[in-house]
Amino acid sequence: MLTQTNSRRNIKRAAKINYLLRINGYTQRTMAEELGISYVWVCNVINGKGYNPKVENWLKENLGI
Repeated sequence: MLTQTNSRRNIKRAAKINYLLRINGYTQRTMAEELGISYVWVCNVINGKGYNPKVENWLKENLGI
């Protein structure tokens, strides 16, 4: 049950981040290019499958998350 709850939370977080990226004129790919890391790494962090302080800081600074 814990995995299912975390999965739902990750899906909601990813949807919110992707929505905010789009309305602010960004994509995951442009975010990755700006940070100098791979697109896959950004995707994994957004989907809750990894952690990267660069990505988390970028999200806080640019999207207020």
